[in-house]
Amino acid sequence: MKFDRLPLQCLPTFIIAARLENLRAAALQVHLTHGAVSQQIRQLEQALGYRLFERRGRGVRLNSAGHELLAAAEPAMQALEQGVLRARAVAAGRGLRISVLPSFAHYWLLPRLPAFQAVHPDIVLDIDASLTVQDLAHQGFDAAVRIGAGEWRGVQAQRIADGDVIPVAAPDMAQRWQAALLQGDEELPLLEHDVTPWRTWFQARGMGECGQTLALFNDAGLLLRAAEQGFGIALVKTLLAKDMLAAGRLVALADAWRPEGVDYYLVWPQANDHPAVQRLLTWLQQQL
Repeated sequence: MKFDRLPLQCLPTFIIAARLENLRAAALQVHLTHGAVSQQIRQLEQALGYRLFERRGRGVRLNSAGHELLAAAEPAMQALEQGVLRARAVAAGRGLRISVLPSFAHYWLLPRLPAFQAVHPDIVLDIDASLTVQDLAHQGFDAAVRIGAGEWRGVQAQRIADGDVIPVAAPDMAQRWQAALLQGDEELPLLEHDVTPWRTWFQARGMGECGQTLALFNDAGLLLRAAEQGFGIALVKTLLAKDMLAAGRLVALADAWRPEGVDYYLVWPQANDHPAVQRLLTWLQQQL
């Protein structure tokens, strides 16, 4: 069937009826009569050309086709609702959609969101956490926090924090592993992030490589969690480990070291003049 013939207005009712598998209960929830709900379900089934429910006496049960449609329609409807809320915020001049790395969002930004809201209560942050470098202009982002050397095409970039790294470990293992690290122990358990490999740290300190890499992570958040669980020594961004170090959940085994080309930047499309971006930039620079 053609998509433009699908009675989309019936989908919200279908979703609720499918969840409850009870048309009378669905009618109460959507504030319609039982007959109106039944009519919408029939209209949707007729447009599709197949049944979505099995009728059993006075009750209904979702069939296999109904389960498939529910699996597609429910997240689509949730995405639409979220999109409407974002559009409302943007229309009111309050929405600011930003892309950030999951590790930055979890370990630095989220604990500080109340501080941002206290200073800028009129800005609604729409945060998309992803490892993917998003095309800001084409995907509707107002800004992004990225790690690199500050050279990306099509965007303006402003450095907001150093990208120095530090070796950390769980407190109960820190003292023994720190001595082993300085002694060049070949059995030392190392955890590695693909952005900052251990070999660059050893080279910068003029040390021969030692230890064994137990795991390689593409997400710094997972790296931090593995270190906290005592799995090994992690070479992590000092910025991300800051709160865990202050709380005693991790211990630094050496001084911080700053490699080249891995600082934090706020970037935004060259053609974007969203005033809230500059306010976010100022706040980030003050905090970082």
